[in-house]
Amino acid sequence: MDTVERILLNTVQTAFPVTSRPYQTLGELAGVSEEDAWQRIVQLRKEGIIRRLGGVFDSHRLGYHSTLCAGKVPENKIAEAAEFLNGIPGVTHNYLRSHSYNMWFTVIAATKAEVEQIVNKVREIAGTEEIYSLPATRLFKISVDFNFKAEEIDDDPDEDAEEDTEEESSKAPGAWESGEGQTLEITERDKALIRFLQEDLPYSLTPFAEIAETLQWTENEVLNQTQTMLEKRMIRRFGAVLRHQKAGFTANAMGVWTVPEDQVEEIGAKMALFREVSHCYQRPTLPDWPYTLFTMIHGRSAEECQDIMKRIAQATGVKEYRMLFSQTELKKSSMKYFIEGIM
Repeated sequence: MDTVERILLNTVQTAFPVTSRPYQTLGELAGVSEEDAWQRIVQLRKEGIIRRLGGVFDSHRLGYHSTLCAGKVPENKIAEAAEFLNGIPGVTHNYLRSHSYNMWFTVIAATKAEVEQIVNKVREIAGTEEIYSLPATRLFKISVDFNFKAEEIDDDPDEDAEEDTEEESSKAPGAWESGEGQTLEITERDKALIRFLQEDLPYSLTPFAEIAETLQWTENEVLNQTQTMLEKRMIRRFGAVLRHQKAGFTANAMGVWTVPEDQVEEIGAKMALFREVSHCYQRPTLPDWPYTLFTMIHGRSAEECQDIMKRIAQATGVKEYRMLFSQTELKKSSMKYFIEGIM
């Protein structure tokens, strides 16, 4: 991966230009022509480094309900539970992790009742009541933004690259209280555009014109409506979703922290400043699960993830924490909103 590709990847993760000729803008940023920028992005998509290019939506603002679930699933029931969960479009992530709570999955649904119905079915399959919903009560950060640093060119891929200790993140919104009450009014016109923007952007130098033609809108209508959705934060970001393993970030871990309630806001905000932290939430505790803050950590190795956790602990003074590494990725997909028969 050369300097131009690194510049392009750093940009398109969080700020793909919502313009008539986005690759012209990207080319200017990377110091190459529009055609060169376009061909490089096409190649990164074909290689699978870019998994999807499009809108990443805020489910709460669209009126959906989401939660992270943790379960103690007996080994002989894992395959059956996974088959059930992986067949549900609203289950976007499903992982086995190294803990007695071994199955972790996310559920997004139009109603709370649908979420509970799915959780109850997993309890039934697993033959245990120990399948718990842990919805976020406070959000400090959602920003999967991998740092492709120019100075890493020609580095040995097995050698840990030096990382910034902390970096202020414009994506960290601070303490966002529970998603209840965050819903915006969504028009039928919004829904029509969302159905396109949540898919992979057309392979075209003028992708928004392609969408406009299909919708029978003008290109300006598509661009203006997309910008409005970004301003209203219906779209959290418009850009590339990466396959982090193919991009060189082969390790990830869920870091969980025991933080007293009166310190959660201060500590959560500090944790969100670390670029290697893609997600930072407060979630409920359980009798045998005292952890109040959840962070997703990404690195180039398990050792790098451990080092990141140590640096976070040093910066925040939190001494009680643990890491749950992913053992098996059972499912990873993007949510599709306003699709008939979603559940």
